[in-house]
Amino acid sequence: MLPYYVITSVIAFFNLVLLVSMTEGKKVNYYSVMMAIVMAISNIGYLAVALSTNLDEAILANKVGYVGGCFVAPLMLLCICSVCNLKLGKLLQFVVFFASFVVYVMVLFIGYSDFYYKEAFLRTVGGVSALGQEYGPGHVLFYILLYGHIASQIIILIYCMVKKASVPRTSLWTMAMIEVVNIASFIVVRAIHEDLEIMPLMFTLDGFFLIYLCNNAALYNIEDTISDALGKQEFYGYVVLDKRGRFMGCNEFAKSIFPAITECRVDQPVKEVPGLEVMAEWIGRHPGKEDLRTSYEAGEKYYECRVERILQRKKLRGYIVELQDDTQRRDYLNLLSSYNDELEQQVDEKTKQVENIQAQVLLGMANIVENRDDNTGGHIKRTSEVMKMLIATIVEEKLLPMSKEFCDDIIKAAPLHDLGKIAIDDKILRKPGRLTEEEFAVMKTHAERSAELVDSIFRDVETDHFVKVAYNIARHHHEKWNGTGYPEGLKGEDIPLEARIMAVADVYDALVSKRCYKDAMSFEEAKKVMLESMGSHFDPQMEPVLLKSLDKLEAYYRG
Repeated sequence: MLPYYVITSVIAFFNLVLLVSMTEGKKVNYYSVMMAIVMAISNIGYLAVALSTNLDEAILANKVGYVGGCFVAPLMLLCICSVCNLKLGKLLQFVVFFASFVVYVMVLFIGYSDFYYKEAFLRTVGGVSALGQEYGPGHVLFYILLYGHIASQIIILIYCMVKKASVPRTSLWTMAMIEVVNIASFIVVRAIHEDLEIMPLMFTLDGFFLIYLCNNAALYNIEDTISDALGKQEFYGYVVLDKRGRFMGCNEFAKSIFPAITECRVDQPVKEVPGLEVMAEWIGRHPGKEDLRTSYEAGEKYYECRVERILQRKKLRGYIVELQDDTQRRDYLNLLSSYNDELEQQVDEKTKQVENIQAQVLLGMANIVENRDDNTGGHIKRTSEVMKMLIATIVEEKLLPMSKEFCDDIIKAAPLHDLGKIAIDDKILRKPGRLTEEEFAVMKTHAERSAELVDSIFRDVETDHFVKVAYNIARHHHEKWNGTGYPEGLKGEDIPLEARIMAVADVYDALVSKRCYKDAMSFEEAKKVMLESMGSHFDPQMEPVLLKSLDKLEAYYRG
């Protein structure tokens, strides 16, 4: 029998140590800790009775053992009330403990009064000492209190299981198991071994259940969980879930975000509650080590959401969902974005207006020149359209690497390529026949004069990139790939690309258009001349550009 008392005492002590270590630094149900202390003391008292060598020692040890008998039951009642969020008034608590204290005072007078024990004697059971007794009238009060506490505890547990959805079912069932085990142990052990003290075994088993209860209590206590994990912050909603996605608790702000929570019972999987399924989805895609950050919209409200793991001794216990009302910031950003879009639209419209004005100015200047030249009639407009078609082909077929800015500026600058003709004498510019060599030499100076005019007119009103492109087109559109062109006799890739493209447009228009000194050439003839000139007059890279553009060009000139 002695090993029984030794083992139950040692286990009760370790239960106490483990329970204290679990609750270190946390706000816990102190009734459970007090119960563990009382049960450990009581089991040591029962061990002392077994080791006693005379009646006085046995009586003294029995008084120590009675600490549990008198105070575990009321502590258990208060522990249940605490878990179930039922508050006993201070007066009622005083009455409960005072009654237990009265019984314990009667125990302390064993050996001096026959009110609690009429007689006490020392006997041997199973090789160890045991205290025999004949109960006095005072012992009836002990049974009344004990059975009263047990009945009260059972009633409270049944009431909470039926009526209080906010109380964790695992906690309720754990406390119910304590009641069942205590009653069953008492009945079974008494039936098997009537002389065996059952209280040490009951206290040991109760300690196991208390450890389990406290192990889960931290997760259910929303206030402690929020405080430990994130700190208390105003205007934040918090929802706590266990690692299986079951609802553990929340604060009031969270209820305003998720009204369905008010119908959700503790321990219920959120995936089963309409309106809360999104939380199950959040923890389902939680990345693990890092917090999950997402957003949630409810009506006109917008919330920033953070899902953080709850760890205990590096093991996952659950999740805490933090929701912050971000509606005002989002509305402000949307308003700002709307203003920005409106402003951008206005800027775009003004920019287009300016660009249109610039294009009209450029075209107007080109038309002034062309109106002085009776021979080319519409050349400026036609070459501009041809340039658009050639550039479109290059971009669509990806024949040459050119930026959008470069393409836009080439098209924009095309009408300026003959701007220098404004400085050519009318006798030469408007001559109705072929020019003499001397006259042609003068005519060739229009390329340099075009470049000079472009530079002087647009230097301070256009971008540097556009001025450079327009300058190159104006100055070098009469250069030839083999170096026989003018004004500088540039050769090959020394000729700017924009000028090489302009040369194709310029010559093609001259071939297929009627002049005062020649008839228009047929499209087939013009095609033959252009292709034969690839590699001599024109950049050979222009051959596929021309070929892929011919259908569009011919359709344009027929029109």
